[in-house]
Amino acid sequence: MTPTQSLRILRHQLHLSYSQINTYLSCSLRYFLQYVKGFAPEHTSSALILGSAIHASLARFYDGIKDKGKTESPDSLLEFYRDSMSTELASPRAPVMFGTDATNADELLALGERLLRAYLANPGFAGMQVVATELPLSMPLVTPNGLVTDFALVGAVDLLLRDQLGRLLAIDHKTARNALTQESIDHDLQLSAYTVLLQHNGYVEPGQMLHCCYNVIRKLKTPKIEKHLTSRTTADTQRFSRIANAVLSGIEAEVFLPCTGWQCSGCAYQERCRGW
Repeated sequence: MTPTQSLRILRHQLHLSYSQINTYLSCSLRYFLQYVKGFAPEHTSSALILGSAIHASLARFYDGIKDKGKTESPDSLLEFYRDSMSTELASPRAPVMFGTDATNADELLALGERLLRAYLANPGFAGMQVVATELPLSMPLVTPNGLVTDFALVGAVDLLLRDQLGRLLAIDHKTARNALTQESIDHDLQLSAYTVLLQHNGYVEPGQMLHCCYNVIRKLKTPKIEKHLTSRTTADTQRFSRIANAVLSGIEAEVFLPCTGWQCSGCAYQERCRGW
């Protein structure tokens, strides 16, 4: 069974994910439209399609190191990327909305090739062991008071490495135009979600600090690879638990309100929101 198939099975249970939590925090009405009502999106972002294909290609790259002890040839990996992009573009869930980075399918395909070539030229993480790629994980969502809820927390760690001292490094791959700030990285909830999932599933001792990294491929004219290191401690996982449970309380109380702001740009539920 592939990691994608395992994650799909985990998502069959009543659950929350980091993406769902983040969606609720940025706009609870969008959470309602997307996850409660299950409405189809009005469009599919080209950035989402690109990110999915790049993630799949990087997983294949690191799977080659884990399973065969060597990387796949760049030409072979680029061919895999092109096939992934073609599949995504051939059957999107909704009409594709292209951005300024790439205004059509051909430009999007070429942009992804430039990003992937730049990454393959300097992947980094030399000397580290690949533990897992796209690692699917699940755990019961527990309240700060220790009560087990009916919901599970579900997620997948993009890449898990181990250094020569035996320390784990949890990595999240991202494609982005703008640079990330260290402050935003240090407080990001996704890495805190990774940490509690890895602790519960025995990869990290409870209470042990986890080293993390955002592996960012910048969508610039000349693509740039940036690796942002951070860590997660007990204080971070406790804060994540409080936030996740507060979100769950809001969902169960049916608190769903529109939140007008930056997140409205490109939202795939704008017409539904206007009609709410």
